[in-house]
Amino acid sequence: MTARSTLTALTTSAIVLVGLTACSDGTASTGPVTSGKPGAMTIQFVNPLPNYPTWKLIGDCMEKEAVKRGAEFTESGPSGQALDASAMIQQVQQAIANKKGAVITMPVSDGFAPVLKQAQSSGMVTGTLYGTPGDADINAGPDWSEIGQKLVSAVAALPGQHVLGLVAAADTGLGKSWLDGVKAAAATASNVKIAGEVYTGDDAAKALPQVNALLTAHPDVTEIVTHMGTTTPGAVAAIKSQGRKGKTFLLAGGHDNGGTEALQEGTANLVLLQNVCSLGTELVDGVMDVHEKKPAPTVPVRIQVVGKDQMQALLDQGWV
Repeated sequence: MTARSTLTALTTSAIVLVGLTACSDGTASTGPVTSGKPGAMTIQFVNPLPNYPTWKLIGDCMEKEAVKRGAEFTESGPSGQALDASAMIQQVQQAIANKKGAVITMPVSDGFAPVLKQAQSSGMVTGTLYGTPGDADINAGPDWSEIGQKLVSAVAALPGQHVLGLVAAADTGLGKSWLDGVKAAAATASNVKIAGEVYTGDDAAKALPQVNALLTAHPDVTEIVTHMGTTTPGAVAAIKSQGRKGKTFLLAGGHDNGGTEALQEGTANLVLLQNVCSLGTELVDGVMDVHEKKPAPTVPVRIQVVGKDQMQALLDQGWV
């Protein structure tokens, strides 16, 4: 599983799961410092995409919880709307040099593992979102079996028989973990089967041709299911171009990037949403607990799969 692939999932939609094509200028932007009491725990959040709404929300929720716990909170990250692993690693290194008490980040490349170990060696508490278990004191990561079960159960609850076409980043790493979770869940559902799968490399430009190929090879597909919000525009275009509207539906990966519109127009029948605010809140709680010598907590990724009638209520509660 690569952190870059997982990030796309989170930013795109919800978990699973936006393809970001804007170019970063490589500079770093630093957010305000929230002051705690003298001698308070100091937490640095190196945000991969501080200007992207989902990640801004995560940072805001972290700051609110840090204030609640009496900690000093600082946020930084690359400018623009594209990943800049080098800038982020430099900012983690700066947090170490500044003797912060904790650093939280998304490890968007393999280069984060050694710098996180360096932080731990200096006495800092480390937290990661969608990182590799063991690389940090606390990691917020998905349970792919649970995610697969929720996706399949939501489809199975709809009337009739369902044939799934799966769209993954790849058949390795995160993509394979997601595929395995969905396949295991589908095997237990009496009215759901899987027809085939295609891969896009989490590249939005590949979604249309790959979904077209999927529907051409398997015209009986009733739902297109994916872990990437980058799939949404291409899948919607493929459904329309093949005259499949009303016969084949997308299970959208998040409300943005066309997810809401797809639900409203009927090219999607369900949407996957994630409670990202809880991720930020619980990671701050986690690093504070470790700092206070308490056991490191488990930080789950919470998702729901809902129809358009239920979506707005969750969006109002901070789900994305």
